Amino acid sequence: MAFNQLLAMVEAIFSAHEEELDCEGCDQEMPHLVEIIEAGEDPTLLLPAVQEHLNHCRDCREEFEALLVIVRAEDQGVLNQNGNGTGGS
Repeated sequence: MAFNQLLAMVEAIFSAHEEELDCEGCDQEMPHLVEIIEAGEDPTLLLPAVQEHLNHCRDCREEFEALLVIVRAEDQGVLNQNGNGTGGS
């Protein structure tokens, strides 16, 4: 492999990682991602870095899925804004 090819590959690897999102950045964008999904929009088009992070980070993906469940439960009236069930004792 020529030196120039190797250098190009290394530069591609580092430039790809510059665009990646860390867990803190992902956490800040999660409410926006939930809004996008709830609106029926494609998150891969509007927040691709967040979606990519969720594809590779199990902890963030679990947190996102929990947030989405909570928002959907609130929308359906299963939870009130305080996180308590609306029915019951």
